[in-house]
Amino acid sequence: MIGKTQEALRGFAVGVTHTGRVREENQDTYFVDEGKGVFAVMDGAGGLSGGAMASDLVRQALCNISRPRSAEDLLEQFESRVIVAKDRIESAADRAENGPMGTTIAALLTYDTNFACIWAGDSRVYRFRNGQLEQLTTDHTEAQELVDQNVLTEEEAKTFARRHVITHAIGSGLDLELEMVSGNLLPGDRFLLCSDGLTGHLDDAVIGTFLMNGAPNAAAQCLIKGALDGGGSDNVTVVIVDIDRVAAGEGATDR
Repeated sequence: MIGKTQEALRGFAVGVTHTGRVREENQDTYFVDEGKGVFAVMDGAGGLSGGAMASDLVRQALCNISRPRSAEDLLEQFESRVIVAKDRIESAADRAENGPMGTTIAALLTYDTNFACIWAGDSRVYRFRNGQLEQLTTDHTEAQELVDQNVLTEEEAKTFARRHVITHAIGSGLDLELEMVSGNLLPGDRFLLCSDGLTGHLDDAVIGTFLMNGAPNAAAQCLIKGALDGGGSDNVTVVIVDIDRVAAGEGATDR
């Protein structure tokens, strides 16, 4: 346990979302709670605003996470809220009778010096550490499965006809399967959570260049602009989380 004289690590976040240049509705949403260490991006899918409803139902469920007592408690609360959201999405889809609705999720949980990255679908989490960009998530898509099976190359997957078909989601008639990676935080770590509206237009090299910008808000705006300049064919959402030291007592207070 961190003592009163020690320093804790905490995430400070900026989130931006944009409808893009083609879509009429933004079905993306994001969630940021620095005090509880919960950050997430959701990319909804479904007809007649179903995707927007699905992503927002997840956002609402995450709002009910209480102050975690431990990293394990935070993870348990997160998973239980996602299960609640899945039930609400499926009930809403049944009432609407407009077919399945669902959403991806890419989430970052932080507690003291620990992090967990949890996802379903093709929204992503990256970590920028010591000038190096690393993708922490693996897309849950048909295209990625074929790459893993050596049926497609990475380049072929970019133009694969079914590259946007996801295999995991919250709702959409799919079983709920969350994947997770975890590790230790370091001061100066920068995490990027994003929907595929960003990665569909910007490759990792360009993303890494934008993340070198010292100011998180400026970096976020540059990423959004880059996606729009690339065509803006989808909704695009980014959340940048910078990890910094705070006094242990301060780390337990809301901002």
